[in-house]
Amino acid sequence: MDFQQFLLALRARRKAFVMVFLAAIVTAMTVALLVPKRYVSTAAILLDARDEQSMTTSRMSPRERAGYVSTQVDLIQSGRVSAKVARDLKLAHKPGMREAFESDTGGVGNIDDWIGANLVEKLKVDTSASNVITVSYTSSDPRTAAEVANGFAKAYLDTVLSLRTEPTREAAEWFGEQMKGMRAQVEQAQVKLASYQKAKGISFADERTDVEGARLSELSTQYLAAKNATYEAMSRHKQAAEALKDASIESVPEVLASAHISALKVELGRAESRLAEMGEVLGPNHPQYQRTSAEVAGLREKAAADMKRIVAGLGNAVEQTRRREEDLKAAVAAQADRVQTMKEARVEMSVMSRDVENAQRTYDAVLARFTSNKIDSAAKQTNAALLTPALEPIKPAHPKLGLIAGLSLVVGLLLAAAIVYLLETLDRRVRSRADLESRLAVPSFGRLSRWQPTGGRLLPVPVRTARALPHPW
Repeated sequence: MDFQQFLLALRARRKAFVMVFLAAIVTAMTVALLVPKRYVSTAAILLDARDEQSMTTSRMSPRERAGYVSTQVDLIQSGRVSAKVARDLKLAHKPGMREAFESDTGGVGNIDDWIGANLVEKLKVDTSASNVITVSYTSSDPRTAAEVANGFAKAYLDTVLSLRTEPTREAAEWFGEQMKGMRAQVEQAQVKLASYQKAKGISFADERTDVEGARLSELSTQYLAAKNATYEAMSRHKQAAEALKDASIESVPEVLASAHISALKVELGRAESRLAEMGEVLGPNHPQYQRTSAEVAGLREKAAADMKRIVAGLGNAVEQTRRREEDLKAAVAAQADRVQTMKEARVEMSVMSRDVENAQRTYDAVLARFTSNKIDSAAKQTNAALLTPALEPIKPAHPKLGLIAGLSLVVGLLLAAAIVYLLETLDRRVRSRADLESRLAVPSFGRLSRWQPTGGRLLPVPVRTARALPHPW
């Protein structure tokens, strides 16, 4: 059957076509009107990466953000959120709810979990490339649809806040307990360092060590100077002692530098001059000559005694310089021991200071974590917020009469055309000259205008056993 023959069949069987078409439309519209109406209410939740009440300012990558949004979608449909919706809306107290729960589960389990699982079946959570999540709930009651959708949004926000604050609250309590031990360690380290400084008499380790080192350097310099002075004094004393033995004491620099001895020499020279004059004039037995001679001898003895005292003084100077050298040597050794002790104390203090710093650093780190968790545990909101609450829908979402009417038209046309085709296949009729020629395989001589058979068939029925061509009249 070609398209032209099908059009002729549609024209011939137009009554059947119209009846089937109208029946399809009427059936579809009747079903649409009889099907219970279902209302859909939608709430929108905004997920923002910024959290003004959080101490951390980490940013998520696009992959992490996509995974985070998918996690939130799963969280909204989780049993914890759905059970909270059932508790918040007190759905277990509705008439017949507990009987249905016992009939379905035999009373095993929690009724809120069972109600939440039923709510999730009618819940639809959707998201796009943005940070907005839509929560839609379908119900035969528009008010119930809005309440449940808003209940899921509120339960999700409360659950997210609880999931954020509960771990941080527990962490804050744990860090608070750790801080007590850390604080005690810091105090013990500080007390130990202070006690050690007090025992060693150290106020500032670096400055005190520098002062003691400078003092050691100064004592070393003085010791070297005293040692040189001792060598020099010993040399002068030895020279003076040898000159005293050789009777050349007068050539000793200390003797030459003595003003008293120089005055004695001058006085001795004048006395010797007078004695020489008296010897020539008076003679050695003259009393005046003898007095002058005695005076010369006394001056010589006095000069000799003074020069011996100078030599003895040089020996005393040697002893004094030697004693000072020994004192300075002992002082240098004591100061070196003190500097070494100070260095050892400085090393010990450095270890104690590092212990104090490490304990303080650890305590500061624990304090920072404690403060962060304490602040986060007191948060009143999260990075999720209710963007648009669900409103009670005015028009039902299902069934859609316009869509059903349009589909019924299309389906009715297709079904009516299929029925006509099936009827034409089961009861084949001659609809045109070409149809007759193709079936009989003989040429036609003419065509009667406006003539139609009033009964009988021109062609045999394909299924039946009749083979003869009936008369058209």
